Amino acid sequence: MARGSRFSYVCNACKRCCYGKAIRVGPYEPLRLARRLGLTTTEFLARHTEAGGTVLQTREDRSCVFLDERGCSVHPDRPLACRIYPLARWVDPDGNESFGHLESHPQTAGVYGEQGTVADYLQAQGLAPYFAMGDRYGEVYERMVDVLERMAPDESERRAERRPEIDEMDAGAVATSFFDVDAANTVATGAWRCRRRSTRSSSCTSPR
Repeated sequence: MARGSRFSYVCNACKRCCYGKAIRVGPYEPLRLARRLGLTTTEFLARHTEAGGTVLQTREDRSCVFLDERGCSVHPDRPLACRIYPLARWVDPDGNESFGHLESHPQTAGVYGEQGTVADYLQAQGLAPYFAMGDRYGEVYERMVDVLERMAPDESERRAERRPEIDEMDAGAVATSFFDVDAANTVATGAWRCRRRSTRSSSCTSPR
């Protein structure tokens, strides 16, 4: 489907889609969720993620860690995967965008229809900033991969092996500091201050 395709969906809060899902997140989503919960991203990743910080934790009954008796406890800042449900979005290497249906729970109370368009649904769900940040992260990621391929081709070839290793990491462990926005910002701020000081002195101590 495209943005102009006929589509509508009414969620009736049956909560069935909140079980048995691996909700993957990028750097933007932990930042929003951390702010909602009054945490730093460092604290959020340690308490509420698994698979190297890329997936929200689930409970023993396979429910999302943020599901409570009323529904999603972080609904205004829910991740992209939850926000766009029951759609999925793809962007090919040339930047062409398309959408499709995800398989719904066989007993879902959600109602599908054609009373609007895909674009209407995306707007109603507030997806624009999630798409924008996801696309920007994707661009940075591709640049990082290009650098890795040039500087460490052997390591680059191991990328396919890394995913299973990350998925098996202990809950709360983070595979890359790149996801920890607050920690990265602290380091970047320290480096900036260091550079300013270095213009006035001959030495500068790097932040730890």
